[in-house]
Amino acid sequence: MIAVLDTTGLLVAYHSWEEWREDRRRDALAEPLPPPPPLAPSCGHCWGQARIFAPARNGEGLVPSPCPVCEGTGTVR
Repeated sequence: MIAVLDTTGLLVAYHSWEEWREDRRRDALAEPLPPPPPLAPSCGHCWGQARIFAPARNGEGLVPSPCPVCEGTGTVR
């Protein structure tokens, strides 16, 4: 059986329905991610990502670099 995982979108092969159910059970019992702090507004330049894509030094595409506005923190000070 082949199933598509909702969280990643990758195709994963399972040998049995029990293996698939155990995988889903682990996802359901997993601890949810904590919410972001309420008093920390995200940076408007990088949208809270703490990095932006800037031109590469060799001129071949874009590379991630720290946000110059929030200094790589992702929040406004």
